[in-house]
Amino acid sequence: MTRLKNIFVSTTFAEDDSKISDVLATCKKENISNVELGSNHIYEKNFKKIIQQYNFRFLVHNYFPIPRKSFVVNIASLNKQIRTISIQHVKKAINFCKVTNSKLYTVHPGFLADPITASRTKNNYDFIWNNNNLNQNYNSAFNYMLSSLKKIVHFAKDKKVRVAIETEGSFKKKNLLLMQKPNEYNELFKYFKPNDLGVNLNIGHLNLASRAFKFSKLEFVKKLKQYILAIELSHNNGIEDQHLPLKRNEWYWKIINDPDFTKVYKILEFRNTSIKNIKNVLKLLNR
Repeated sequence: MTRLKNIFVSTTFAEDDSKISDVLATCKKENISNVELGSNHIYEKNFKKIIQQYNFRFLVHNYFPIPRKSFVVNIASLNKQIRTISIQHVKKAINFCKVTNSKLYTVHPGFLADPITASRTKNNYDFIWNNNNLNQNYNSAFNYMLSSLKKIVHFAKDKKVRVAIETEGSFKKKNLLLMQKPNEYNELFKYFKPNDLGVNLNIGHLNLASRAFKFSKLEFVKKLKQYILAIELSHNNGIEDQHLPLKRNEWYWKIINDPDFTKVYKILEFRNTSIKNIKNVLKLLNR
């Protein structure tokens, strides 16, 4: 079903703490063969063996393969230990992409403060922070992110794996995230060419960031266009990061249908969503 037009389905549609082995079995049953391996699953032994059972096309996202001991990946952390284990996790994920022939690995840019955990409410999938631990140092965090990305890009090029950084965005937590605004990408692109580091354009995050910082969504996409390798697709109300299925006649269809993005991976990144909802959106996309 999803071989056409580089449309992928993220495994985040399944319930939180689900087994990727169960989710992939569901995908096979429903004839979904383009799959992004998402971040909301539990650790299982030998992810490589599980994945290689399926003749799917795979993309890999940030926290996958799920580590045995859970933590929040933050390549921009002011805490050296957290930054180190985050880079180690990313390198393991890149190696996983190599051995499973996955087409793209997406990494998150990090945060100005280390989150406690991911939010598990169905209204909002932002991270949760300790309000007593919000000592923000933007310049330090940005520079640590750059340093981490240089190591990651060098490692990925050596392994011949394509890497993309995901665009961030929050309305309520806008002062805790990196890589939300146009000027941040002006700075990033001084250090990385499109062949070095791509961009995974998160439509839901863009909706939140453009409202929080009052910039044009379409101008932002135009600025990033030559870097965009993938587009994460979900709907929200402009306030919460809801990860809802796409709706008809919304602003993002102009981006989705842009001829320049014909070969770009388009990923349905819905949360706690039924297969029926996914198939309805796939029908819209395949039109």
